Amino acid sequence: MSTQPQSSVGAPPRAVGSRREDGKARVRAGLLSVARRLFARRGVAETTMDDIARLAGVSRATAFNYFPSKNLLLAALVHEMEARFVHLIDRQLDQPGTAAERIAALFTWTAAKVEETPELSRVLIGASETTFGAAPDSAVRTEQTHQAFTRLLEQGRRDGNVRADVPTEVLAEIVGGTYAGILHAWRVGARYPLRRRLDLAAATLGELICGVPRAARRGGAR
Repeated sequence: MSTQPQSSVGAPPRAVGSRREDGKARVRAGLLSVARRLFARRGVAETTMDDIARLAGVSRATAFNYFPSKNLLLAALVHEMEARFVHLIDRQLDQPGTAAERIAALFTWTAAKVEETPELSRVLIGASETTFGAAPDSAVRTEQTHQAFTRLLEQGRRDGNVRADVPTEVLAEIVGGTYAGILHAWRVGARYPLRRRLDLAAATLGELICGVPRAARRGGAR
């Protein structure tokens, strides 16, 4: 007796559900992609949901079904940016190197990404700053980044390249605060030398993290 009927009965609901979810994901991704371009080109204030819906190829009602307001669309882009950075911090744990070298790599990556899309970066960094303390999830978002830096530093301490006389939580606060401060200074300053400041900050934080100045480390190596 053929099992064909049983397969055809069971498979379609899963296939239909999968196609539906794929379709939703594509629509959402399309709206986010268009919003990135328009926010970077025009700014948030000059962009409307009608513009976003039209360029994404969906109706205004569909756009509002996914994102009931422009601010929620902006918030989704900010969360995406922050989640990508936290993921990158954790990925550094899979790479060889000291904690100082991993932080330097993160700072270098940030400079490169910001230079790729400076207009969009200013929009998203500004939105990220203004929602801290105001958005209901701001404390959670801050803690996620802090914990990611702490994990990186704890791994460095286990490997013997992070000083033991300062709690990793405190070092993580210093690293995170320095990083956020430099990005803020770049956002509000038209001629702020972002890459140079991030490079210098990474080198200085490296000395702080290991507890030994670079000159002393070079002397010890000899």
